[in-house]
Amino acid sequence: MTANYSTREYREKLYDDLHVRLRDTAILMCAIFIASIGLNMNSTAVIIGAMLISPLMTPIVGLGFGLAIFDTRLIK
Repeated sequence: MTANYSTREYREKLYDDLHVRLRDTAILMCAIFIASIGLNMNSTAVIIGAMLISPLMTPIVGLGFGLAIFDTRLIK
């Protein structure tokens, strides 16, 4: 199911999702731990798996969207 958001609605949704929460920090710490194990084992698959569970996609999307619409507050 896809939702059709206007630019304003999507920007507000991104502002709400960009706040750092304890849950995001815990998932990031787990991803760092898994990536460290993958580096020690020299395993590309484990490192890719750690990248998949890391909660970094929303900030990357926020940065790209902010650059696209020239919103400096969203970029920061």
